[in-house]
Amino acid sequence: MKNPTVTIEDVARQAGVSISTVSNVLNGREARMTPDTLARVRQVIETLGFRPNQSARRLKTGHMPMIGLLVPSIANPFFGALARWVEDAALARGYGVLLCNTQRSATREREYAQAFMAQGIQGVILGSSLQAQEHLGPMIRNGLAAVCFDRTAQHAELPIDYVSLDNRSAGAMAAEHLMSLGHRAIAYVSAPLHSVNRIARLEGAREACQRAGVRFEVQTQEVAPGQSEMEMAEIGRTAALALHEKGTLATGIVAMNDMLAIGLLAGLRQSGRRVPEDVSVIGIDDMFLGQYLSPGLSTVRQPMHEMAVAAVERVLERMKDTDQAPHELIFVPELVVRESTAVVGVRHQPTRNQQA
Repeated sequence: MKNPTVTIEDVARQAGVSISTVSNVLNGREARMTPDTLARVRQVIETLGFRPNQSARRLKTGHMPMIGLLVPSIANPFFGALARWVEDAALARGYGVLLCNTQRSATREREYAQAFMAQGIQGVILGSSLQAQEHLGPMIRNGLAAVCFDRTAQHAELPIDYVSLDNRSAGAMAAEHLMSLGHRAIAYVSAPLHSVNRIARLEGAREACQRAGVRFEVQTQEVAPGQSEMEMAEIGRTAALALHEKGTLATGIVAMNDMLAIGLLAGLRQSGRRVPEDVSVIGIDDMFLGQYLSPGLSTVRQPMHEMAVAAVERVLERMKDTDQAPHELIFVPELVVRESTAVVGVRHQPTRNQQA
């Protein structure tokens, strides 16, 4: 806990070092410091509960140190929530956040990363989970610290850290929930498979259905001309209408994410199908909006807050040493059962926010 009465002089005195040494530790300038000195200063900082006065630091340096955050679009509430948690975690550690929207474009990612480095920003969190990463190679090799959010280190070729949900398990968990309710024909609905996390969720659901011998179909809804891929709800609505038109036999639907699931609910209503009486729907993410829908959206939760904190901590650590080997942190998904899923043929009203 922060102790506002403790000063940098107190830390230096108790650690037996100079004030400049404490300042170097606080600002990440540790290259010429012995491990024993660094450990001693850090221990005293923790014991005394010292936190530097950020306002005073900004007055002295003339600026707040920044990290970058690249997301597809904050028009999607999921990424708005991610930005909020990343900013909170960064501010608690003395950093601000510069946010940019990439629309899942590798060109935009590269241009923003170049702009960050030109402005002296040394670290970036990447939220797009694009399959290819080489467009970032020159910046990474020139010292930009990067952390990828919501993708794993599989086939990683660059020194980047990874903070991700176990997306394959999340897709499997969603499908298994529907199967536990007696659904023997399941559809998986997705936007275009441009990112690693989308592919992993689909593969997890497919594999779970194959193991159980359950009928499985995929509706990959392409983006219409002039339609932004970030219009997830509309993509979901269109997908529901497409499934209805082709006469799907699915009684349960797994949506790639919650925003797409929200659109599915609208499209199913439009096509005359009731949720959950005629068809059950489950999403992935556990966006805060899901609990306020009617019916409430069953989903697979990813621990956004904890993942955002981990991403910030990893990018700050990597900024100290960009040559370190890639780190990977994988978070476990959690099933959240609400009213949008039910036993086949039975009207089911589970307790709101029931978790399994």
